Amino acid sequence: MKRLLFFVIFVIAILLCGCTTNKTANVNNGIDNIEANKTLDETKLKEIKYMYIVKEGNKTKIQFALAYGNGSLARVDNGKVAVEVFDDTGLLFKKSYDVKNLPIKANYYYEVELPRIKGFYSDAKFVLTFEDDDVKPSKTTYGTIERYSAEEMKEIFEKEYHENSIKTNIEEVRDDIGIKFIVKEYGYYKIYNNRTDEIEERFRVDFAVKNLNPDTYKFVPKEICLVSGDEKYWKIEGVDELEIGINQEAEGYWIFKKPDSTEDLRLNFKIGDLVFDIKLSQE
Repeated sequence: MKRLLFFVIFVIAILLCGCTTNKTANVNNGIDNIEANKTLDETKLKEIKYMYIVKEGNKTKIQFALAYGNGSLARVDNGKVAVEVFDDTGLLFKKSYDVKNLPIKANYYYEVELPRIKGFYSDAKFVLTFEDDDVKPSKTTYGTIERYSAEEMKEIFEKEYHENSIKTNIEEVRDDIGIKFIVKEYGYYKIYNNRTDEIEERFRVDFAVKNLNPDTYKFVPKEICLVSGDEKYWKIEGVDELEIGINQEAEGYWIFKKPDSTEDLRLNFKIGDLVFDIKLSQE
């Protein structure tokens, strides 16, 4: 009887020991998997840790360093770096670079040399994005760029206006004063305001006036404005008068405050007591 009891106790002890061993093994395997995943995360590229704008003479460079999840700096063989530069008017520059072709400074700092970038404001935002498979960290910093002169801005805005304006040939002939007034184009137009140091949006109308009189004619309009609904937007810049030879045509433009709406927009002015009321949209 004692032998039987001893045998039963012995078997139970072995079974308990086996369960404990399996449980311990499962726990250890779980811990090993967690540690392995943690190690993998720590050695996976995570961020652009440092980013600097460096000026060297007339050159502007971006220096940056990549980092793993554990914070240590990284060197990589693949991937692309996208650089974007903005000022307050929008995107000025965008280009992608192969990271393997970039020079490296101090072992871990990659360097991108930028071309000459000019903007409408000297303050700029630099955005750097690293791309490789599913990794896409990005970093933003701020610096300065070369600014366009007032003359350069005017040239750019002039070109932009002519590219985007509405071209038309709206005519109004007034036999009683012997002229033909022709709207050539109109649309939004930017200006640089040197008093506020800001880029402002206006509305511009380009026109031509043909002299139908047997003598030289002096075109002297007054009360020049745009009309939208019940609102009037007065001329703030442009031609005040034109002297036009016999059967000749002269051109000019007027700039107005930007209207709140261009729906049913009309151009309104007077020659003496004669009123011109020209609908710009000829739909």
